[in-house]
Amino acid sequence: MLFNSINFLVFFFCFFLIYFKSNLKFQNILLLLGGIFFYAFWNIWASLILILSILINYFMGNLLFSKKNYKKRILFFGIIGNLSLLFFFKYAIFVSNILNDFFLITNINFKFKILNIILPIGISFYTFHNISYLVDLYKEKILPSKNLISFSVYDLFFPLLLAGPIERAEKLIPQIEAKRKINKDKVVSGTILFCIGILKKVFISDNLSELVDLSLKTNSMIPEGFTYTIAFLFAFQVYTDFSGYTDSARGLARILGFELSLNFNLPFVSKNPSEFWTRWHISLSTWLRDYVYIPLGGNKYGFIKQNTNLLIVWILGGLWHGATYGYLIWGGYCGIQVVGYNLIQKLNLKITISNFFDKYFLNNIYRILTFFLFGFGLLLFRVENYTHLERLVINSKTIFFNLNLNIKILFFISPVLILESISIYKNDLEAFHPRKINSFLFYTITFVFSLQFILFSSFQLKEFFYFQF
Repeated sequence: MLFNSINFLVFFFCFFLIYFKSNLKFQNILLLLGGIFFYAFWNIWASLILILSILINYFMGNLLFSKKNYKKRILFFGIIGNLSLLFFFKYAIFVSNILNDFFLITNINFKFKILNIILPIGISFYTFHNISYLVDLYKEKILPSKNLISFSVYDLFFPLLLAGPIERAEKLIPQIEAKRKINKDKVVSGTILFCIGILKKVFISDNLSELVDLSLKTNSMIPEGFTYTIAFLFAFQVYTDFSGYTDSARGLARILGFELSLNFNLPFVSKNPSEFWTRWHISLSTWLRDYVYIPLGGNKYGFIKQNTNLLIVWILGGLWHGATYGYLIWGGYCGIQVVGYNLIQKLNLKITISNFFDKYFLNNIYRILTFFLFGFGLLLFRVENYTHLERLVINSKTIFFNLNLNIKILFFISPVLILESISIYKNDLEAFHPRKINSFLFYTITFVFSLQFILFSSFQLKEFFYFQF
């Protein structure tokens, strides 16, 4: 079920009618059953894999706590078990392809048979969920969940089940186990957040995706200089799709009495790659920092080691997104940007002209550069071969301009520009609320957004972009 489908809206309405009148124990049972139903709606066999993962990690967690003399071994086998599950379903085909390419290049007469493995939706998210749970238990930052239903809800909480954010056990499990308050303010603000997320997805992202898909077909004829337009469109498509899912998930969770982590913090105002990745997919960035970068040594052992660790983390982050050469290269591409920026800072190569010029002009140039570095990187997700990439690079030698097309693009992205301008002005990421801005302005903007949504949305029920990860 997609959040923007009639099926889901009926499901959630019926679910909430029972949920908000129930006690805590029955609410958690409902969340467990609702999560299983929601996930099984996609693929009933994949839901069995998720349930198996839950059971294994629940018992591993309790073993970690009760068998402290063996906790290193238990943690090792717990992490290996989670990664093995992820590897088989997500990376087995990729590794087979790499080996087959190697055999072809070296003239070895052998070829692995490529299995027809279906990737369980959201497996990357719930695998990281469970690894962080086991590691935090090992470090004694949290206590194990003694209640199987509570722990199951941790993995099966349907608002975030398919595409995050990647919640930590120390934040989510206490909310599952504690009596939660459901009141008018939470329902109203949650509904606004949910509607903003659906607006981003259906009106902005799905409309932009039609232009992007048409432009990125391998043999499509695009105007000279159109690569910059594609990068711009794709960046906004992915942003409004993924942040739209997160907004909807956070809104649904708030209606149910939960608070989920912030996953996006105005990423397109970033002035450099390092800042950008503290504002984009925050739950993944902080997860990689805490469970990969810091265990590798972080920044403890000098500049070279620090940046080597960053490159390793980014390559792994690329592979987390997808098991293809494109994602692997994308991870390295992002890592080189961050390392390059660190080197510029280390050598003190920052350009300074004047305080006025830096504030009003140079910083905006940095923002534009950071935005397009991100946008061009996203093209690696869709490039099918070297020839395709070469054509896009050659096409970028000039800049395409078409007034009618630019007005059309501005029309589609206008809601996110308006909402984020209000957030920046009010210094509040959820400033779009009748209690926080002028009521007349709120209802006028809501009316305009509603017209845009009803008259110009793409109602094709396209999956969210990050479901493939």
